[in-house]
Amino acid sequence: MLPLPTSVCIQPIQLQALSESPLVSVLMANYNYAAFVADAIQSVRGQTYSNWELIVCDDGSTDESVNKIEQLTKQDSRIRLISKPNGGHASALNAAYAACTGGVICLLDSDDLYLSEKIERVVESFRSHPDCGMVAHRVIRVDRKRRKQGTLPLMAALPEGWCAPQTLASGGILGPLPPTSGLSLRREIADYIFPVPCERPLHYAPDQVIMRLAPLLTSLARITELLAEYRLHGNNSFETGRVTVASISRDISVNAELWKVQRRFLSRFMPASAGMLTPFETSSYGLFLRYLKGKLSSDPDVRQYHRELVVDLKSRPETLLSRFWVASVYLPKFIFEASANLILRQNKLKQLAAWLSA
Repeated sequence: MLPLPTSVCIQPIQLQALSESPLVSVLMANYNYAAFVADAIQSVRGQTYSNWELIVCDDGSTDESVNKIEQLTKQDSRIRLISKPNGGHASALNAAYAACTGGVICLLDSDDLYLSEKIERVVESFRSHPDCGMVAHRVIRVDRKRRKQGTLPLMAALPEGWCAPQTLASGGILGPLPPTSGLSLRREIADYIFPVPCERPLHYAPDQVIMRLAPLLTSLARITELLAEYRLHGNNSFETGRVTVASISRDISVNAELWKVQRRFLSRFMPASAGMLTPFETSSYGLFLRYLKGKLSSDPDVRQYHRELVVDLKSRPETLLSRFWVASVYLPKFIFEASANLILRQNKLKQLAAWLSA
């Protein structure tokens, strides 16, 4: 590993020059996705960039996954299968990373697909941004049958450049970033991040850990093109259809644990910067989630949560959306819930608005 800065002013680490045609390691974790995994693997085989290896870690599947993966390993020597007892998405991704050798790391969920120029465009981006150790691109949301359902992110622009200061100030949160299949790393950065935590509730969210740690280490490059399909089929580990008390409680729990991971990471590698990380509970997102949960659960302290949220909102430029949240405390619960889902979840109206704006 390269040495990290120790000054209070956090700085990106220096990256080595990337070779002309680097080996790209595609990491895939699979668990009982026999219906999708062959399509995912074939999408890698169909890439315009040929210098890649695909490491598939099967996490103790009980369906036909292993048979399907093995058939494809026999057809292409660039594909390797690792099998292990079930331990969760994060543990499988760790095993795949331990076995890979590439200088560029691309991630692919076994129910997603790459578009044909994905790897080529990622390598081009790393080469044209030699100071960037992470590349993110937009993905297409599709249903089980690959029918399009918008994009991720839908309307907001991906972050780019050196984002560590704003990440620290926001309680460790940088967004909007795509899910797993839209993220790629230089190996120098990945070596600091892997192995990712496997403990609950982060055992199924390794991409979230990567999103939280990589921006503390390196500048980000973004690709505006859509280069992968993110499949929603009803059994996704993290995607939820509606905003509910349960989904918000889970978000609060996951975000609190991610903050602890960031704090430990900073304390280990950049101790002078650890104190710059705003506590999640007092961050804008933390205050918002607490109010949202309080309103939906009819918490008797919701007015206090709302007052604290309003103070935070008024410290930033006013928008139409911020005005809504300021006034939302007076809405009946059923109208508030419907409005929150309209604002916070993707729907056909927002997809149409994004298409028109584009």
